[in-house]
Amino acid sequence: MTETLEPPTAVVADSVIAIVGGGPRCLGVLDSLCANVSELPPGHAKVVVHIFDPFPIGGGRVWRRDQPSLLWMNVPASGVTVFADETCHVAGRLRKGPTLAEWIDEHRASLLADPELAEEAATASGETFVSRGLQSEYLKWAFEHIVSTAPEHIVVVTHQDTVIDIVDVPGPAQLVRTESMEAVRADKVVLAQGHLDDELGRREEVLRDFAVAHDLLYMPPAYTADCDASQVPAGGSVIVSGLGLAFIDWMVLLGESRGGTFTADSNGRLRYHPSGKEPVLYAGSRRGVPYHPKLTSPLRAERPPLPHFFDVPTVLERYPDPRTADFATELWPLACKEILYAHYHELFHGHPELVSMEWTAFLRELTAVDHGSAELTDLVERAVPDPRDRFDMAAIQAPLSGTGLAGLDDTHRYVTDFVRAHLARIDDPRCSVDSAVALGFFSVYDIFGKLLRARRLSASSIVRDVDGWLHGLFSHVTSGPPPERLAQLAAMADAGVVVFLGGGLRVSVDAQAGVFRATSDTADQEISARCLIDARLPPADITRTVDPLLRSLKARDEVSDSISGVSSGRILVDSSGRLIGADGQAHPARWAVGPWVIGSGWAHAFPRPRQNAGFFRQNDMLARDLLQLPLTDTREPGSRRQ
Repeated sequence: MTETLEPPTAVVADSVIAIVGGGPRCLGVLDSLCANVSELPPGHAKVVVHIFDPFPIGGGRVWRRDQPSLLWMNVPASGVTVFADETCHVAGRLRKGPTLAEWIDEHRASLLADPELAEEAATASGETFVSRGLQSEYLKWAFEHIVSTAPEHIVVVTHQDTVIDIVDVPGPAQLVRTESMEAVRADKVVLAQGHLDDELGRREEVLRDFAVAHDLLYMPPAYTADCDASQVPAGGSVIVSGLGLAFIDWMVLLGESRGGTFTADSNGRLRYHPSGKEPVLYAGSRRGVPYHPKLTSPLRAERPPLPHFFDVPTVLERYPDPRTADFATELWPLACKEILYAHYHELFHGHPELVSMEWTAFLRELTAVDHGSAELTDLVERAVPDPRDRFDMAAIQAPLSGTGLAGLDDTHRYVTDFVRAHLARIDDPRCSVDSAVALGFFSVYDIFGKLLRARRLSASSIVRDVDGWLHGLFSHVTSGPPPERLAQLAAMADAGVVVFLGGGLRVSVDAQAGVFRATSDTADQEISARCLIDARLPPADITRTVDPLLRSLKARDEVSDSISGVSSGRILVDSSGRLIGADGQAHPARWAVGPWVIGSGWAHAFPRPRQNAGFFRQNDMLARDLLQLPLTDTREPGSRRQ
């Protein structure tokens, strides 16, 4: 019987592991420890796992219960899980559990008894984008389930506390110090803190100081649920920098949360009815359009077999030392061909009436040509008669390029129509290719992660091209908001509550007028406002973080963000996830995982079910490392014991 001890009591243990951070990644690591602990030799005593988080274990800070109910997840309930399934290539025993959708079905009666969740739970299905509060309950249950079903070797001790330092002590061992003056001795420590906060950068400091000096309001990058939206006054103009997920949160908090309502007109188009309490949001970004809507339409053909054109051996065959290859002109075209392949695999197999060539003949010719070549253009024109069905990476990367937009009104109408056109694609069967393109992006992103882990990319390319540019494009295509939110955005744009500024957004201060100003590449005028919102998360930067643990480690050079002299901002780890210090050496008893980490590949916070997600493979590798079990790189296809 697993014990959950709080406060901890004396337990005879052969191994003590501390996990800093109690969110979804912590759950994954804990479950993987449970899955692998049976391989420890006979007679092994307890494995004690201490979990530290000032927020409730399960949801942690980001997925805590106490946030506005109108803030939703951006993944449907059927696409969320923290439990591995039979598709996962893991070495540990498989410990199955429900997806979020299955859990809601199984626990609907108890959810209906919760006055805060009852209305939502009554209708929630696998296609529903549920509130973060409902997701929090799932994660809370998942933690309790993992603990209650854990092998008898595992003892879990929770600490609702903030870790402020970890120091080496004789043993050798790690001493974990907390804000409440607690000190816990551990053999190994895993940092799984998720998204953290920063001190303001120089740009943000200038904007904050200007706001203070002129009695303006500046909202710097932050997790939206932590912001006080009531500070934003009604009726005035607000400049919003960013059109990603944080922008959608702000749209909700300053619109529907203030009493605005939506109705459908006789044509089914959504209309927004302002409450009068909204400001006017002038919004733009570098790319100039919102993220693509989260895709919910299924493939019509079999899943494209990926990777096909872009995997590690192919890259090494073309470029024996990819560190010397130029990302934009050499590596990225290889990746584009892979995404193009996924698109046409679905088009040819799912929509044969839309092509004029057999797949085998098309693939034979496709194999022989490079992405971006005249030969590829000729092939596609011969095989795909309608230009609407052709893959266009340039339009994905720069959707406003070449549009000839001239002025703010023109830009606003174009972006509004762009949003509606993408929403229409979700219901168009011929656009199932979009789902295949998303799969192509996932595959490409995974391969770049493998190249990174194998140290096959240059430091500058890792930081600038992959972690910077590619991550932004990947998020733009695959990590967008629920379609309903984009339909609401278009309705608010029609109502004049949101005005799109377009791409190449530039924000400045006007000391003489005492206001913020914004313009863009396509706007013909400057917008003035007394409020500016930077709608994005704080960037990962361990040199500016306010996290006390990372500050302590950084002060002693026990954590680094430097990749061959190039600052990444992120926690640098080796291929096994061990922390690397300023001396370039990996610490033998400290690991780190999560969005602020670089060096061991990456995985999403919420893996998709039945897709052999990297989340589970990474956690399995880490758990076996922590337990000192033989390592098989389960990040590649391998065996699994039932």
